[in-house]
Amino acid sequence: MDDNIKIVSRLSRKAKINISIVIFLIFIVITILVSINQIRIIVENREKVIELEEKLNWYRNQNIDLLALEKSLYGEEALELEARKQFNMTTGDETNVSVVVRDEETSSETENYSESTFAEEVYSSSDLWGNIKIFYDNEIKSD
Repeated sequence: MDDNIKIVSRLSRKAKINISIVIFLIFIVITILVSINQIRIIVENREKVIELEEKLNWYRNQNIDLLALEKSLYGEEALELEARKQFNMTTGDETNVSVVVRDEETSSETENYSESTFAEEVYSSSDLWGNIKIFYDNEIKSD
């Protein structure tokens, strides 16, 4: 007798098909939403890459400009101009003039010493180390 009993489902076959279709559609919608998020992230990263490439190109152009400026400094006029500005150097028959301002109190004390040493020691155009020694003796040691 047990073999003759049939269990009848509460849902019809049409309802079961509709439920499976709804579950399948929900799965597809979730998959689409997740893929849209990943596509958005890829697009944002590409925009960042483009921005960084533009920044890199700008820095490269700046670097090229600075290299061109550096190359131009090796020209004869540029070297001469920098030597005049930084090292107070002269060319040809030009002479350097320097003005030393001293206090009245200290000038009377060192006047006798400086007149005698400047009269004896004159800078030479060919003796660099001698000139440095004279400068050291007159300017640095006396202070």
